[in-house]
Amino acid sequence: MRIGIDATPLSGRITGIGRYVLQIICELDEKLPEAEFFLYSHTALVVDLPSSRWVSRVGGWRFPSSYFWLKRYISKHCELDNIDVFWASRTLALHKRRNLKIKILSTIYDLNYLLFPGSMPGLTRLAHRLWYVADVSSADARVAISAGTASRLQKELGILTDAIARPGVTSPFGPQDKAASAAHLRDLGVEKPYFLAVGTLEPRKNLETLLHAFVRGKQKGGLLGYQLLLVGAPGWKNRRLKGLLEEAKTQGVRWLGYVSDEQLACLYAAAEAFVFPSRYEGFGIPALEARTCGARVLATDIPEIREAGGEDAVYVPPTVEGFEAGFDTVLARPRPAACPAPGWHEAAEVMAAELRRLAALSG
Repeated sequence: MRIGIDATPLSGRITGIGRYVLQIICELDEKLPEAEFFLYSHTALVVDLPSSRWVSRVGGWRFPSSYFWLKRYISKHCELDNIDVFWASRTLALHKRRNLKIKILSTIYDLNYLLFPGSMPGLTRLAHRLWYVADVSSADARVAISAGTASRLQKELGILTDAIARPGVTSPFGPQDKAASAAHLRDLGVEKPYFLAVGTLEPRKNLETLLHAFVRGKQKGGLLGYQLLLVGAPGWKNRRLKGLLEEAKTQGVRWLGYVSDEQLACLYAAAEAFVFPSRYEGFGIPALEARTCGARVLATDIPEIREAGGEDAVYVPPTVEGFEAGFDTVLARPRPAACPAPGWHEAAEVMAAELRRLAALSG
């Protein structure tokens, strides 16, 4: 069995989709001992390969968007490598030439391009407009990362999902050692009490709403002494948000930027609550990470985030009024016990089964 993978998410800082892909391939090395794997990327990978059965193929002229590189180059490489199954790890697939006998497995993370297109970078939005429906509908297998995403795919586009492979959580997320946690907070210059939000500074994450709700709560005297810490990459379409962050510094708002997983786990564990104001997610991994570290969760009320946030979280509308009231509600809740951290075993089993099924069909 020869499996090709779009490894672009592993060629830069590992976040979001990259973390999902990395954890799955680490598991697949054990679950598919009969397979050879070929990782395709336009730039060098930043991760170690699991074993000698993994081959990195890097190259090709750099297009302004890596999605256009995907369409231009991967088909030829897969033909040369005699690939049986191609994992479209970013949903969009290679250009399948007429003589190329290869099966496609597409992972469906969300329908952001359809539901919140204005929140996407321009070239990414264009690529999804051009190819999303065609690539997903023609895939030989479609694996969603949540039941909510599978439901939306059917409702919005009439396309059925073959399986669901939910994200897991790995070390260092889980209960934290208090001494180690205190040391990490000191290194970051963080003092308690604080609320924590995690997300790229981009429109869909709805961080402007959170800032307004927090500042309003402060001005009314309900959140005196509390800070609001934001963790995440700079993102895009965020000029106004950055201006608000600067103005809100006097109210105890602080953007930490990127932090390590070890630091993030400690931030979750020591927070008064983790706040997740995103208007839309395909699953909501940060809510799951926070729960495994024993944090209270305040989040937007949508099915996909409920799937990650569990029954103990406080769910509110994604409005200033919703989160302003949510702060009081979540603080009145007792701290939950850290939930057991679901690993990546089940998701990888689903992927391995689908890859085997497609490989048999390609033969």
